[in-house]
Amino acid sequence: MEERARSRGLLLIEGVRLVVVAFCTAAGYQIAQGIVSDMHSGRIVLGAVMGSLVGYVVGGFIGRSVATLVGAAERRIASIPGADIVAGSLGAIAGLLIGALLGWPLLFVPQRDVALAVLGFVLIVLAFLGFRAGVTKREDILQLFGLSFRTRAADLRVVDTSAILDARLLDCVRAGIIRGTLLLAPFVLEEVQAFADGSDPLRRSRGRRGLEMLAVMRREKLLDMRPVEKIYPEFTDVDAKVVALARERGASIVTNDVALGRIAELQGIEVLSLNALGDALRRPLAPGEEFQITITKEGREPNQGVGYLEDGSMVVVEGGRPLVGDGAVVVATGVVQTAGGRMVFAKLAVSETAPLPDETPADEPLPDEPGRDEPLKGERRGA
Repeated sequence: MEERARSRGLLLIEGVRLVVVAFCTAAGYQIAQGIVSDMHSGRIVLGAVMGSLVGYVVGGFIGRSVATLVGAAERRIASIPGADIVAGSLGAIAGLLIGALLGWPLLFVPQRDVALAVLGFVLIVLAFLGFRAGVTKREDILQLFGLSFRTRAADLRVVDTSAILDARLLDCVRAGIIRGTLLLAPFVLEEVQAFADGSDPLRRSRGRRGLEMLAVMRREKLLDMRPVEKIYPEFTDVDAKVVALARERGASIVTNDVALGRIAELQGIEVLSLNALGDALRRPLAPGEEFQITITKEGREPNQGVGYLEDGSMVVVEGGRPLVGDGAVVVATGVVQTAGGRMVFAKLAVSETAPLPDETPADEPLPDEPGRDEPLKGERRGA
């Protein structure tokens, strides 16, 4: 895709250069004709050649400038939903018609130059206002024409703060599970930056890791990342701004926030939850299954220890408090699925709770010698 875009840019540059070379060649020929009286002089040809050389240099500069402007316009248009373009165009046309109706008396003004300037100004202002009004009221305007205002953009996703703070986001992007275009809103990045600059070490670490993941995705060009300029000042809550952005762009939302996901789904917005994705890819655990885990901290209840699986599932180990900081083999006793993820309850395996019994038999007393209790020969009883 990048090679194709580069080839289109080069083709546009050379096309513009060719037009400029032709214009400058004709201009050089005409200038030489005006200077030289002899129509058969070689100076006329020299003038055309000089004009073509100037056109080649100037045409390259103009072509590169035009290619840059066209590329920026393409990126800008690609980030605007089709509904906005259609509704804005209809609004601009309505603004032009209103401006023409209001400004036609100016054509009867004696000062024609002043009248045309004022009329042009009125038309431009009303066309711009009509475009903005059309974009703002696109739902109502498109419904008047029997069109649907909600256009789903293919693979266009709005990423929220909770998803950026989740280390699994980069893995999902590298695996191709999340692809397409990520929209990075300024209010989301500000919230992540607040995490990265916070005083809490854990929150600061997660915020910096999230910003680093975004930098890696951009550096490795894993997917297209587009910044969003609109900040939606009519909303104060960041979640409301994320929902408004997704509705406006026809995009889906990548999040770990359960409440945000529910609100978005109620408004017909597609939601991709990293928690739900992680649950689908987790290794199933059945009661009675043994597994290895490192107990990292104490639990709430007495004698409980807490550890975490590789997928982030919390494991509550009964009797694991004495083994905090050590690895242990545990047996799953139950699994509870919550809105925030999976919680596993376990107990220590038999090998972890008590040492194996000693199989070496204890020393047994030697059997009595036969006839020990019997009197010796020749010994009388009662003697």
